[in-house]
Amino acid sequence: MPTEKSSGLEELTKLATDFVTAQKGLWDHAAWSDFLSNVRTKGYDVSTEMQSSLGELLEAMKRFYSAAASTESVEKAMKVVVSDSVAFVKEHKGVWGHTEWEDFVKTVRQNASTLSEGTTTYLGGVLESMKVFYGLSPIAVAQKRMRAARHKPSPAPQPAASETKKEEAKPATAKPPAQATPAKATPAATKPLPKRVEKRDDLTAIGGIGPALEKKLNAAGISSYAQLAALSNDDIDHIEKNIIKFSGRIRRDDWVGQAKALSRSR
Repeated sequence: MPTEKSSGLEELTKLATDFVTAQKGLWDHAAWSDFLSNVRTKGYDVSTEMQSSLGELLEAMKRFYSAAASTESVEKAMKVVVSDSVAFVKEHKGVWGHTEWEDFVKTVRQNASTLSEGTTTYLGGVLESMKVFYGLSPIAVAQKRMRAARHKPSPAPQPAASETKKEEAKPATAKPPAQATPAKATPAATKPLPKRVEKRDDLTAIGGIGPALEKKLNAAGISSYAQLAALSNDDIDHIEKNIIKFSGRIRRDDWVGQAKALSRSR
């Protein structure tokens, strides 16, 4: 059973690391089912949300494993990255900015000196998928509840009984009928995104996009490399804030550049 001390983060990431390295970055549905069964035997409730999060983590690790396959010891590099990622997520309690991210990359490069410049671009996917697991942990849930309680507005003071009686005793005064005012046009709630297309591309081929994020993008009408390649800065800000809810993710993993390369390679 996962303990509150580990919050499941260490154990789940170890199970995922062992699975990816044992499968050498390649597996089928049967192997995926066996992995889920193994997770269940450890006492975890493998809900639909948990399966989606596990899928994101495995896909992120798979991309990193494939990119690091040419290093001297890919298994050792994987363990270093996972260990540093777990420590980073716990230290920052699942929330960090660009400066902390740059410090994290430097730390990983020092601890895994064989990693190439290209390989480190896949660190973001691993880190973000672990961030999801931290958000599901009992400690993180308790912290969210505490923050919500601190920001909960205090109830408005009730008027004294004597004041209430005075108000009731006052005769009601007639008010002139309110003048109707013309309705004002309200701005659109969301910013229009790149035009919806019929063709669907495999967006998970882009580093940093897993099945869960692909589903969110598809629901928002983004389903092709061409759409991602055409994103403007405003589009990126809107998608990160309102659709994927991962600040800095698109620019850090260079979705636009990857999408352009995939479009050209057809």
